[in-house]
Amino acid sequence: MGSITRERRQGNRLRSLLGAEIRIAPHASDTACLIRDCGPDGLRLALSDGVPLPEIFTLHIRKTRQTRPVRLIWRGDDCVGVQFVPDPPAAVPIPIGLMRDLRAARSEIASLRARLAARGDGA
Repeated sequence: MGSITRERRQGNRLRSLLGAEIRIAPHASDTACLIRDCGPDGLRLALSDGVPLPEIFTLHIRKTRQTRPVRLIWRGDDCVGVQFVPDPPAAVPIPIGLMRDLRAARSEIASLRARLAARGDGA
């Protein structure tokens, strides 16, 4: 009897054959791979099992010119499963009053440092 594998994906994946590059570091060489399945949350990449991968790396998809950070989820003989890393939350606006208070505090700190430096006795 064959074993039954439980599906762990949230959404369906579509078959694909897109070229992509794995980018591990800014000045390191890119590693070519193929995207075999695309889904809303991740991808299945075809590449040699001898290619070392960190937990999180950047994937550049040539056709769409899209670059996204991904997380390594599983690894097989000649393919890996990756999940898209969510975008960081949008910047939260800082109230103007708080910014004024911060500017005043920084000014006071600079003034106190100047007074300490002027004392010159190492206190």
